[in-house]
Amino acid sequence: KLPPRTNIRTSTGFLRVGPVVMENSGWMGFKAMNLAAGVGVRYQVHLYSVADGDLKAIMDAQHLTTLRTGATSAVATRRLARAAPTTVAVLGSGVESRAQLEAMHVLGVVERARIYSPTPANRERFAAECSKSMGVDIRAVGDARAAVDGAGIIVAGVKSSEYAFLGQWLEPGMHVNSVGTARPDQREIDPETFARSDIVVVDTRHGVFNEAGDAIAANDVISPDDVHELCAVVADGGPERGDDGQITLF
Repeated sequence: KLPPRTNIRTSTGFLRVGPVVMENSGWMGFKAMNLAAGVGVRYQVHLYSVADGDLKAIMDAQHLTTLRTGATSAVATRRLARAAPTTVAVLGSGVESRAQLEAMHVLGVVERARIYSPTPANRERFAAECSKSMGVDIRAVGDARAAVDGAGIIVAGVKSSEYAFLGQWLEPGMHVNSVGTARPDQREIDPETFARSDIVVVDTRHGVFNEAGDAIAANDVISPDDVHELCAVVADGGPERGDDGQITLF
């Protein structure tokens, strides 16, 4: 049982609470997330037993959220992207982008990678550290277009008010994982990216179309009825990539 998350604005940010009850597993709980201007985001998970309501754990959820986001993208990529290893373009150099690249590496689809973020020192450090730890050719590049040109998989984890990826850059066969927008004022992929994608899969329709700024900005070209939720794709086995030239988006 997974009801929509509750979002409440504050004078300096917001409070978001996401509850869930997993009856068959015997667990229930919630994740609370708050943003305060000048401080940033804090996460916390409370875990309870369904049987007796006993509180079993209170956990910092920053790392858990990052791991979960990377793993979710890997699940989507396995079902939507072409199977062969390819060049992976990474937009962003923070913890989310790093988790995305690590997830793609575990999946076995990273032949090589190119990293772009606006700060040269950050992208150079990211590329050097991941190249060493993964044993893959990973290089920093000077602009986003250079990173994505010719890549088979794009992963983006950019928290910005401006678009980081443009639909005009899409090439036949590309798969895009966009994970960076969690607020209505944020942007990562532009409306053309939605419009040009043959298959669009989302984590949840309610979350994406009510909370993700880039999806809200694209409401003239795509609606919740046009997309598929990842849970249904996994459970029902579709939709599937029809040919190597299709463009897919998660």
